[in-house]
Amino acid sequence: MERILLAIDSQNLDENAVDFACFLARLTESKLTAIFLDTLISEEQVILNGDGGIPYVASATLGAGRGDLGRSAIRNENIRLFQELADEEGIEANIYRNDGAPALDVIAESMFADVLILDAKTFSGAYEGLPSRFVKDILQDTGCPVVIAPATFEDIDNVVFCYDGGKSSIFAMKQFSYLFPELTLKKAQVINLKGEALTAEEASGVTEWLKVHFSEVEWFIPEEEATVALFKYLLQKKNDFLVMGAYGRGLLASFFEKNPEDDTARTTSIPIFVAHY
Repeated sequence: MERILLAIDSQNLDENAVDFACFLARLTESKLTAIFLDTLISEEQVILNGDGGIPYVASATLGAGRGDLGRSAIRNENIRLFQELADEEGIEANIYRNDGAPALDVIAESMFADVLILDAKTFSGAYEGLPSRFVKDILQDTGCPVVIAPATFEDIDNVVFCYDGGKSSIFAMKQFSYLFPELTLKKAQVINLKGEALTAEEASGVTEWLKVHFSEVEWFIPEEEATVALFKYLLQKKNDFLVMGAYGRGLLASFFEKNPEDDTARTTSIPIFVAHY
């Protein structure tokens, strides 16, 4: 991997996301580029082209007060803080500034990145729930795999692959393994989301492929419904890296549903790698 892109809300810098991005840049010896995003175009006027082409804006209206000196000062301070954090980690980082439609610019930049890192709460002030509408738009149209940064991070002990038998889950396994060969000494855990339909031959094929890339491979066979089992399994985890395929299944959206008992997002303690087939 050579180029990591980090998307940052220019008005709300997430230091944990910066720390995690620096960790991955140092781990993979990759270049880190931060794009500071500011919304000058009303999100309602942004149209994401769904036919696989380049997204475009149907019409553009400047948001009221968006470009005032106060916002500019906050962005400049956050850029300074980002540079300071990167310097402390010994990471040489490039900085881009965006003054238009954030989702469109990030999607365009992702075409030329190996991995895009996002905070699940990016621009969440304008939307409801997690991940934010902005993050959902990016996940649907990104030009490269996406890593959703954890709210807290210490280290990576295991890599957890979600397997449902689809091409997207296999593609995600391959993309992650190719992009992060530095993690091959970690244990690979595979969660069976296919249920009883998973054959011994199929599981053997997945295991055989993963053993080429990882030192140890084990399976987790849940007895409950796939999403519920996945939640329970990962709520016990802290230093894992979760890998999943197609976002369209809704698994990732469910992953961020709030726990009614403590009203906190479920999976903010682990990074999530998402790749589309």
